[in-house]
Amino acid sequence: MKKVNLISTALLIGLISVTTFTSCKVEGCMDLAADNYDIEAEKDDGSCMYPVISFNPAGNDGDVTGGGGSATSTFDWTNSQARAELNMDITAATGGSFQIVVDDADGIEVINETLTVGVGDDSKNVCSASGTAGTWTVTVTVTNFDGDASYSLSQGC
Repeated sequence: MKKVNLISTALLIGLISVTTFTSCKVEGCMDLAADNYDIEAEKDDGSCMYPVISFNPAGNDGDVTGGGGSATSTFDWTNSQARAELNMDITAATGGSFQIVVDDADGIEVINETLTVGVGDDSKNVCSASGTAGTWTVTVTVTNFDGDASYSLSQGC
């Protein structure tokens, strides 16, 4: 009987030790691409938040907001002309980059522009290379982006 009690006590102590040590893990967001990445997190708690990239096809424009994370979004845009004009700007940001790539209806890249916080201008106005009219693809990527940005596309130049 003493042997059974001793084994039961040892198992109980072991269980308490395992529970104590596993419950001490720091929980938080473990995704490097998230706005709220926590370098000290040892267990992902599902709280990750990512930059938001919006696009309004009817208005041909969009906005980006981020808190230090990275994200990519791709949208279709109808351009009845062979060229397009891109206006993009970082309105308030403390870090990261903001890139827009536009492919024409044949999948040929006609615009590839990047703004990086603290490097060069905080806005660009460019005319695309000549492309094929139709459904164009717009890809917006932010990398380690902390702030706000906006962009718009216009048919022709």
